[in-house]
Amino acid sequence: MLTVGIDIGTTSVCVLFADAAAGETVRVVSRDNDAELSGAHPWERLQDPERILEIVREQLRECSREWEAAAAVCVSCQMHGILYVDRRGSGVSPLYTWQDGRGDRRMPDGEITYAERLGAIAGRKLHSGYGLVTHFYNARNGLVPSDAASFCTIGDYVAMKLCGLSEPAIDPSNAAGFGLFSLEQLDFERKAVEAAGMDSSLLPRVVRDGGAIGRTPDGKTVVCAIGDNQASFLGAVSRPEGSLLVNVGTGSQISVYTDRCEKVAGLETRPFPGGGYLLVGAPLSGGKSYALLKRFFQETCRAFGAEAGDRDFYGRMNEMAGQALTEGIEPLAFDTRFYGSRRDPSALGGVAGLSPQTFTPGHFAAGVLAGMADELTEYFRLLPEPLRAKLESAIGAGNGMRRNPVLQRLLREWLGLPLRLAAVEEEAAFGAAKRAAAGAGLLPR
Repeated sequence: MLTVGIDIGTTSVCVLFADAAAGETVRVVSRDNDAELSGAHPWERLQDPERILEIVREQLRECSREWEAAAAVCVSCQMHGILYVDRRGSGVSPLYTWQDGRGDRRMPDGEITYAERLGAIAGRKLHSGYGLVTHFYNARNGLVPSDAASFCTIGDYVAMKLCGLSEPAIDPSNAAGFGLFSLEQLDFERKAVEAAGMDSSLLPRVVRDGGAIGRTPDGKTVVCAIGDNQASFLGAVSRPEGSLLVNVGTGSQISVYTDRCEKVAGLETRPFPGGGYLLVGAPLSGGKSYALLKRFFQETCRAFGAEAGDRDFYGRMNEMAGQALTEGIEPLAFDTRFYGSRRDPSALGGVAGLSPQTFTPGHFAAGVLAGMADELTEYFRLLPEPLRAKLESAIGAGNGMRRNPVLQRLLREWLGLPLRLAAVEEEAAFGAAKRAAAGAGLLPR
């Protein structure tokens, strides 16, 4: 009996079929997420939800044979972002992704940002890109569609469409990413939402048990969508206690499971499907910092008339970085907050320690990787000592980790833990397939 995991990422969409009993991958189909839309402002990050839905449907049609044998499906998705739907369940807005910067815009009084104002009302720090920060900006600026009846994540939207519902439902793992969510009650803080001048009736229905929300027209159980961070943990980590997940994709995270609702300054506490929580440290940089350096090298080649199109830039960058580290020279001190940080959106990147010996492409590549590792290690040090002492190993996940042995080497040294790569490559999709099996009652929760 097969289950299906659908992972909707910022840059790709993956559909994975797994054998629920054996826990093995049967087929994987991945496509670029080409749904990006141009916004009216440079700080907007928008995608077309209908295009994303069509990509998913195309992939399922391609896997029609496996789909016939499937019993249940679950979607994991890029967290925090929202889109609006009407009373029929039709999308009436673009998807405002987790990278959208409207929450960092200053309010009309010019004193604080929208994220800061909402955070002051809620009594906690909130970040741009969080669903309710985005909605707060839209509500204050007349951007909420007049026919909007609710809003949800892109995963909730696809799950709703798969089973023909007209109202979205949301798992706590996704709902917490909106902000203004009670981790203890596993529900939105509706009084805080209303205090901020927002209509709480637009909040999606929270499904606390993480079970089925409906069935597809051909009878397959559709389980409530979950956040991609939690899905990656489910897919990559076989033993939650004692394991640290280090995920590097477009962004990056460290994640540790705890059975208690612990709140630690500088870390996020996220509900975990099936019970418990993840403590998460999430820099904004991740793999896109290394991609920024790649772009710099490509533009340099073009500027000097060299063909830069089909070269394996990442492979060569990794090779040069490894060579630079073997020289025994301390890596350049790169601050990789090129896109700001959750604590300080206005932060900028930088570099120190330049010398004639280190002013080379290889030392720049090694320095950026060291900066990425340093950001993750800083979050690791914030974990409570009793929890950190129980960690026996680190699991590496995400393409930015899997394809970069130099980054793996740095993290092994700096975390002081043995690090191995996850057994499956599409961790979030595999985790969603596991969640489908549990949510549909095919396996123990």
